[in-house]
Amino acid sequence: MNSNTTNFGKEEWLLVIRSNTEDYQEYRLKPGSNNIGREADNAIILQDSTSSGYHAEIHYNQTKNSVSIRDNESTNGTFVNGKRIHAVQALHHEDQIRVGLCLITIIQPDSKLPQLDNSSILKTKVTTELILESIDHYGVLLHNIGQQLVNVPDLDIALSEISELIKSMLGAEECQVILADKFSQLEEAGIPVSIAKKTIENKNANLFLYSDKESHGNNDQATIPVPLLFPMLLVPVMIDEVVVALIFARKPLGSSTHFYNSDLQLVLAIGNQVAMSLQRNRVEGELLYKSNHDSLTDLPNRAFFLDRLSRSLERSKQKEGVEFAVLFFDIDNFKDVNDSQGHAVGDKLLLAMAERLKHNIRSIDLAAGETVVARFGGDEFAVLLDNVKENLFALSTANRLKETLSKPYNINGRKIYSSVSIGVAISTIGYEYPEDILQDADIAMYQAKELGRERVEIFDKSMRDRALERVLIGTALRQGVLQKEFRVHYQPIISLETGRIAGFEALLRWYTTDRGILKPSDFMDLLDAAGLSYLTDNWVLQNACSQAVEWQNKFPGNPPLFITVNLSARNIIHPSLVDNIIQVLQDTKLDPRNLYLEITERATTSDDENTIEVLRKLQSMGVRISIDDFGSGYSALNYLAQFPVDVVKIDQSFIKMIGVKEASKKIIEMVKALANHLGIIVVAEGVEKIEQLEFVKSINCEYAQGFYYSKALDTELATELLTVDPQF
Repeated sequence: MNSNTTNFGKEEWLLVIRSNTEDYQEYRLKPGSNNIGREADNAIILQDSTSSGYHAEIHYNQTKNSVSIRDNESTNGTFVNGKRIHAVQALHHEDQIRVGLCLITIIQPDSKLPQLDNSSILKTKVTTELILESIDHYGVLLHNIGQQLVNVPDLDIALSEISELIKSMLGAEECQVILADKFSQLEEAGIPVSIAKKTIENKNANLFLYSDKESHGNNDQATIPVPLLFPMLLVPVMIDEVVVALIFARKPLGSSTHFYNSDLQLVLAIGNQVAMSLQRNRVEGELLYKSNHDSLTDLPNRAFFLDRLSRSLERSKQKEGVEFAVLFFDIDNFKDVNDSQGHAVGDKLLLAMAERLKHNIRSIDLAAGETVVARFGGDEFAVLLDNVKENLFALSTANRLKETLSKPYNINGRKIYSSVSIGVAISTIGYEYPEDILQDADIAMYQAKELGRERVEIFDKSMRDRALERVLIGTALRQGVLQKEFRVHYQPIISLETGRIAGFEALLRWYTTDRGILKPSDFMDLLDAAGLSYLTDNWVLQNACSQAVEWQNKFPGNPPLFITVNLSARNIIHPSLVDNIIQVLQDTKLDPRNLYLEITERATTSDDENTIEVLRKLQSMGVRISIDDFGSGYSALNYLAQFPVDVVKIDQSFIKMIGVKEASKKIIEMVKALANHLGIIVVAEGVEKIEQLEFVKSINCEYAQGFYYSKALDTELATELLTVDPQF
């Protein structure tokens, strides 16, 4: 605390007083007690109805050069730096006191400042709201600033309002918040460019005195009299260590008071709030953009497309003759590209097609309205043609785009040939909802595929009838099969160490009315042809996981029962597989470590990198990967080292030959030895006889299952078996 010595050798303290009823006041503390209050005999008289008659007392100990304050049991309390005091409180340079609605700053005056009789140069009137916010409701002030910067239609207006708020708070003559894109205009705004550059470069706030260069032509500030200097404040606003704005404030020429550190701290805090708000606006803007655009091609997505389609529909309803069209694209045989070339090449094809589509759409000369090109995901694209005058225009545009998009693409130095099927729907049919016209364009696209692909079909109502018929049949099949005729059976898997049930394999059964109970081998081709194989796999997974949790709760054990679920080879790389498994685990609350996903050895023989990637994702979640029928396919044993595998199930054909062909034992022993080396668990499948069991025990197989223990049981019988808790 630096003191000031007068001509008489005495040190002085100055109270700078601002209120909502009076102009700026200054009071020099006298040694001893200085009473503050509403009554006329106080040393400092406050014309403020919210202050008490004898509100507080400030004591100046001249010998020790110390100042303190105590509250005189006032009604509304005394606050120092925003905190209410309950005992004698020491005061320091630049402390702020609130008494009623008066804001008092205590300082030790600088010898360079003008005498008190010149203080009338600065007349500052502070509103009640600002006094309260500056002291007791500091957080409210910052919150309000943040609110002013959230989703504002005009950022400049919001920053201007904040500038006015800071200006009032500091008793400044001018205040500006200048964004980085306007830094080139600093000089025009009256901001010292050299100091601003240093502020940006050093990222430090500045309090300084500055002269008007045009008036004085002198860069040496020290030689200019104080009355000819402007007190200034410059604070950088930063995001991730980058200056994104400057807050500038200036007091009147020759002001009797400078900006103080308390002012600087306030503006720094406001600057932080401005930075957070700008960052939030930036992030929200990016999130909004991403929510409306495809991450791969950066084209608008389905949500954005439907929004624009809705606007076109409204315009067509309001104004007769304003029509529009939707073109729905699907790449022919795109799955073949992914399967043969890999998904990376497939993505590059989608990018190339999106660029070609955007380039050619821009060349379309529409009289008015807007054109939107969107990607819906996968290999589906859509185009909205607004203000279409006739059907022929939409049809000719679709045919031209079909020809353009069907030309070969050069990807990774190779020519890739691809074609598209396009469905067209015109608003002249009459639509109530945007989804309806989009659906009709989709129906027309499928019609184009059914008629041979690489063609354009325009929608007519007969297509809708055929599509509706297919949907009804598919819905009936799904509901009838999954809800009424399908069941899950459970075959126990036995721990050969304990002889007790360790888990179950979930097996699908179809209870038909005319052919009895069918196994998956009898009907999986039918499900696949109906497009139901993935839906069926997911349904079994959901039911099996739910049942496993129910059993774990009813029959607790250490370790808990696990469940094995078969996954069709064709569905391993289904785009929704991983997400669906995550959702099932979340819904059922099954520990991923208690779920074994079982795939056949044939699913790994293609050495498909996509299959490996999916299995690794699942394994990283804690899910166990099991290979069924191991040894029955054509793959070499080294596939175990390439694929993420936790369990192998020795094919039952080898188990059945135990005691019949000695070679079977050798193969099983070899598989077990390799599994031991790789840390993989072995399950002997199809155990039916005691000699088979004794052999797999002798080579330390971990688990076994088969008719020797039990066939696959329905839920009720499996629960009864767990209740008995047999020891095998």
